[in-house]
Amino acid sequence: MHIQTYDQLSEQVALKLIETVKEKPNACLALPTGKTPLGTYRTLTRHFSEDPALDWSKTRCFALDEYLEIKESDSFQTFLLEHLYQKSNIAAANTFSPAQFINYDELIEQMGGLDLTLLGIGQNGHIAFNEPETCPLSFTHCTWLEKSTLDANRSDFSGEQPDRAITVGIETILRSRRIILIAAGNNKKEIVKRAFRGEITRSVPASFLQKHRNLQVLTDFGFSLDTTNSWQESRYL
Repeated sequence: MHIQTYDQLSEQVALKLIETVKEKPNACLALPTGKTPLGTYRTLTRHFSEDPALDWSKTRCFALDEYLEIKESDSFQTFLLEHLYQKSNIAAANTFSPAQFINYDELIEQMGGLDLTLLGIGQNGHIAFNEPETCPLSFTHCTWLEKSTLDANRSDFSGEQPDRAITVGIETILRSRRIILIAAGNNKKEIVKRAFRGEITRSVPASFLQKHRNLQVLTDFGFSLDTTNSWQESRYL
């Protein structure tokens, strides 16, 4: 399907998530927060309301990151609860946040590893909260957030905005069996081009995804990338 709009992007990503869980009901999914995946979560909740057979009761959901010293109402866990978990049959016992576990990567491995990681991309190329210059071999860790990241997210807070977070690492992400990165809006065009047409560099953390053999990049501005089954296609449509 030729994706032309944000709604089409959201529908395609939702269907890929649904397909993953149908194939493996107890799949481990790593999920993002923020504005870009909102449409995907709205689409998923619509499918849940329309299809009683859609069952995610065994599906394990891992938040990619979380702010430190955050009001509960502003937390990413609350975001996922309000926009997805409460509107589906995902069991509360199967939802996890890196802020809740000392050994998040160990927990993921104990559950069989991530089957699918859904990502957005920041204006500075960050994935999850892996900011520029993050070590590509990193696992879950605490980090200071860059000014550009803080500025982009400032409107999301009802109280004081934290400047530190805990995030899965780049290596955590790369160990996922499948990765889908989504980007929406013309303001993401340039960083997507740098990440997936440029060199692999610490200055653009998303560029390390080029190493993954089962990566899809989907956007609403014509760029797509698919490295599934070790072949690669990249194009502007």
